[in-house]
Amino acid sequence: MFNTEGFKTMKGLTDALMQRQEILSNNLANIETKNYVRQDLDFSRVLSGLKNNTSQNNDGNDSILSTARYRDNASGRMTLESEMSKLYDNHLRYTLMVKSISHHFEHMKKALEVRAS
Repeated sequence: MFNTEGFKTMKGLTDALMQRQEILSNNLANIETKNYVRQDLDFSRVLSGLKNNTSQNNDGNDSILSTARYRDNASGRMTLESEMSKLYDNHLRYTLMVKSISHHFEHMKKALEVRAS
């Protein structure tokens, strides 16, 4: 029931969003640190890694998340506003993912209730 490709993908994306929250928080904590290079998470790498992972029936999301993490040298100087905006965007995505998982569980619950009656 919890071993479906869709559920594994949702779990992997939720893990990625949680890790990105930590990364963005770390960026904010180091905003005044000289020579600090901001970090972020590449979701295209996460999605392709999750796709390959589910086709191989492997549950190792940690390696996917570590390869998706990168140092963002190209974006220039960090600002409080840009980092807060990214943090809020990530929060909204996480909330959406949690609601999606909750919706998935509600459907499973209804299916089990119908089957039991």
